[in-house]
Amino acid sequence: MEASLKLLNQYVKVDDFSAQEIADQLTSIGHEVEGMHVFARGDKLVVGYVKEKVPHPDSDHLNICQVEVGNGVTQQIVCGAPNVAAGQKVIVALPGCDLGDGFKIKEAKIRGIESNGMICSIAELGIDQRLLREQDKAGIHVLDADAPVGEEALKYMGYDDTVLDIGLTPNRADCMAMIALAYEVGALLKRDVHVPEMKTLNELESDIEIDVQTDLCPCFGAKLVKGVQTKESPEWLRTFLMASGIKPINNIVDISNFVMLETGQPIHMYDYDKLKEKRFVIKTGFHQKATLLDGKEYEILPEDIIVSTDQGIGCVAGVMGGDDTKIDENTVNIVIEAATFHGATLRNTARRLNLLTDASQHYIKGAIDTANTPRVLNRCAALLEELADAKEIYQTVMTDYEMAEKVITLTTSRVNGLLGTTISTEDIEDILTRLHFTYTLDNETFTVHVPSYRNDMSMDADVIEEIARMYGYDHIPSTLPLMEMTKGALTPVQSHTKAIRHLLTDLGLHEVITYTLTSPSMVDDFNLFHKDDHIALMLPIGEERSVTRKSLIPSLLQAINYNTAHSQKDVMIYEISNTYSQGHEIQNLAIACTGMYHDVTWQQIQQKADFYLVKGFVETILKKLGIKESRYTLKRVEEDNQHFHPGRSGYLMMGNDIVGVIGEIHPRLAKKYDVKDVYVAELNLSVLLNLKKPAIKFTDIPQYPSVTRDIALVMDQDIPVNDVVRSICKAGQRFIVDTKIFDIYEGERIESGKKSVAIALTFQDASKTLDDATINATMEQILNAVSKEYGAHLRV
Repeated sequence: MEASLKLLNQYVKVDDFSAQEIADQLTSIGHEVEGMHVFARGDKLVVGYVKEKVPHPDSDHLNICQVEVGNGVTQQIVCGAPNVAAGQKVIVALPGCDLGDGFKIKEAKIRGIESNGMICSIAELGIDQRLLREQDKAGIHVLDADAPVGEEALKYMGYDDTVLDIGLTPNRADCMAMIALAYEVGALLKRDVHVPEMKTLNELESDIEIDVQTDLCPCFGAKLVKGVQTKESPEWLRTFLMASGIKPINNIVDISNFVMLETGQPIHMYDYDKLKEKRFVIKTGFHQKATLLDGKEYEILPEDIIVSTDQGIGCVAGVMGGDDTKIDENTVNIVIEAATFHGATLRNTARRLNLLTDASQHYIKGAIDTANTPRVLNRCAALLEELADAKEIYQTVMTDYEMAEKVITLTTSRVNGLLGTTISTEDIEDILTRLHFTYTLDNETFTVHVPSYRNDMSMDADVIEEIARMYGYDHIPSTLPLMEMTKGALTPVQSHTKAIRHLLTDLGLHEVITYTLTSPSMVDDFNLFHKDDHIALMLPIGEERSVTRKSLIPSLLQAINYNTAHSQKDVMIYEISNTYSQGHEIQNLAIACTGMYHDVTWQQIQQKADFYLVKGFVETILKKLGIKESRYTLKRVEEDNQHFHPGRSGYLMMGNDIVGVIGEIHPRLAKKYDVKDVYVAELNLSVLLNLKKPAIKFTDIPQYPSVTRDIALVMDQDIPVNDVVRSICKAGQRFIVDTKIFDIYEGERIESGKKSVAIALTFQDASKTLDDATINATMEQILNAVSKEYGAHLRV
């Protein structure tokens, strides 16, 4: 926010302080002044009078001027401005004047003619060029005829101003209004604030009608003013606007901008004579194209708040007016609008239309003081009467609205307890009075009535913060908080997550971090754990980052696609992150592998990524987490599964619940993501990390030898070997300590539809050496179990 100190001085006296002192004081109470600059540059600028102008003898565009610069001194100045003329009062830069950027005025000869100074345009004074009119850039600036010759030009014009760049915090949007900022400075400096009074106007009965049909507009006021004249604004108004970063246009527009600058209330004006029906309807529900004040066509959606005139779009509320009702050079009768609109709805509209105007920012940031609406309309009408020669002013027409007064109770002990201070009740009274907070005091209990413009006040802590600011943060003693000593440690979930990261890194996988946001076209791919709808951002940057993901696999496939496109064919990656749906948040682990996992050429050792590699990663993780094989099973995915290859993928089951998936991605999805031969796994860590696990038990190193027997079982091809191994371990659980599958054979001497599975069984007893009889008996139990459960028999 840019704040002119000369404008601020209109409301509270600050001209006896330096700009730096004011900046330091404001920063001390939380309004950080991020920078400051002078409004106009030049240290030897005076008001001059052009006594004589004659053409330069050696130029077709230069003129030789005799300019009086005060105290009877006349300087000869060569000037090339097309609009210079005798009898003008002008701005003169005397020799030695520094206009900044290394531009210093010197005595010189211009084409043989002596020139002692320069007649200046406003553009040469260092004012922001975007604030100037074309005539300000094209020629010299002509002052009023009563300008005193020899007086310092910047002071006479009001340009001897300093502008503060204040970084307002989001909760203090009210200080976008100069009057609210003046209240802050007045409280800080203990000075009175002079607010323009409500002027008594000779008002007539108005024929304006208002119909508010939406809850998004709690207050709407309109005031009719007739007989205005559009012309250039007076110099003081133009100067204050430019110093505040607003370009002057004409007196009507400038008045509306000045009132917004002063009060924080955006103003919109309609040409009364262009309205067939003198009625304003505030509603939503329009879906059509509309041409606005900038001459461009915009699409209006049903959720946009519209001020409707003549059944059309008179104004996109708080954003920009319609072209049909705009003020132009022929306007003589106007309707002034001051309203309060719902900020969030307005923000969506302004962002979508790319029309984040100064007015819309006031609504969006919550800078509107609804209770001040009648005063704002009165101030605007009074300025139109003064500066636009308004002939008739009509009564304000407003909606009925209720402003609940904010009443907050606090005590002196509560203030000191929260701040750690010893502020007296008298000091608190003084601070509240300076802040213009009315209150009643009962012993040490304050009942505070908050001013209507302070939208940031909602509870006692807010008022206590105000007391702390004005008391001075430097006066609050620094103390260390009293707290118990605690030992920093990871939670069990954090510890397990860290262990998984270390484990997968040790196994040769690389961790990746990808975007939590994805596109609607990918959000349901590979989703296993979320049953509810995805979460969509209200204002996404783009379609591809507009919703939260439900699975990590699509992100890993995009990473693989990127790497393979850059000639990195062997990719082994994993990610641990959260996925989201409506009301649910799940921590997931995903693994994706493609290419060669292990390649030692000189030893002729190669291991390519496949289902069993990823399955091994998952089993290693589960073992690390203390989850035994008996607690989970692997179930083949459905034949019509659209995400995973139906013959090379399986669900990780715990009971009837799916807690993970392992397998190859479906060829259709491989084509979609432009990848090949990718094997993935995804686990629901929110479930797995919170499982109750048995305590780790100590087992002695066996003192007795183990015995290994091999068996080859013939069974149906579709029987999962892992299930058979589980049954073997269960049947021989007393003595079997290990199993290893070392061969699976299909072909000659094995009937069609069957397979032979060779398994090495390790037997051991911790209490004695096993004999053949015991082992044979156990083998018999095993063969009976697999025969009964799977129809398997020994291969002969």
